[in-house]
Amino acid sequence: MAGSTFDLRVVSTGSRVSRRRMMLRIAIVTLAAAVAAALAFLPNPTKAAGSPFIVKMSDNAPFYAPDKVSIKVGDSVQWVNDGQTVHSVSTTAANAQNRKDTSMPKGAVAFDSGFIPPGGDFSYTFTVPGTYRYFCLPHEKAGMVGVIVVKK
Repeated sequence: MAGSTFDLRVVSTGSRVSRRRMMLRIAIVTLAAAVAAALAFLPNPTKAAGSPFIVKMSDNAPFYAPDKVSIKVGDSVQWVNDGQTVHSVSTTAANAQNRKDTSMPKGAVAFDSGFIPPGGDFSYTFTVPGTYRYFCLPHEKAGMVGVIVVKK
């Protein structure tokens, strides 16, 4: 009988330990679930940075597709050469054949991609709001010009 009493005490004591462990496990799982739920509401860093807006360059009109883009300050534009010849993206007034094909807002710095080979690309992040007119150096006379409107 003493053995059975001893057994009950072991079971009873073990039960208390098991309950405490079970409560601890439940608390840990609950805390982990709460942390996971909280993290789910944080902005995704890759989305916060944003994917670049893609402008495709081709050998035939429309040369830049789309030729007019509206974005926000801090957004990037990626020009992708889908054509069979080299193309470029430039706001450098000294390189323009027609000064009306290039313009930038006050405080912006001119950019120039250089020649982009077929399949190549060029990206630029816009930090100054305003309207940017740009052109393709080898195809400006053919009308390869585009516009980026950057809003606050």
